[in-house]
Amino acid sequence: MEFEIPDMSCGGCANAITRAVTELDPAAKLDVDVPVKIVTVTSRLPPDRVIRAIEAAGFHPSLKD
Repeated sequence: MEFEIPDMSCGGCANAITRAVTELDPAAKLDVDVPVKIVTVTSRLPPDRVIRAIEAAGFHPSLKD
């Protein structure tokens, strides 16, 4: 699943997002592209749980179509 995160601007943001998701699913794999503000997540979690985790880290994700 792919998420657009417009307020992700640096490696620190990427680390915070990665931490937030892997705390819920330690087996999750994330591919973070900071310049285009896209995070691809491979996880057993449903998209809404991933969104809530990223929001709890202080970001505003939206699921890409």
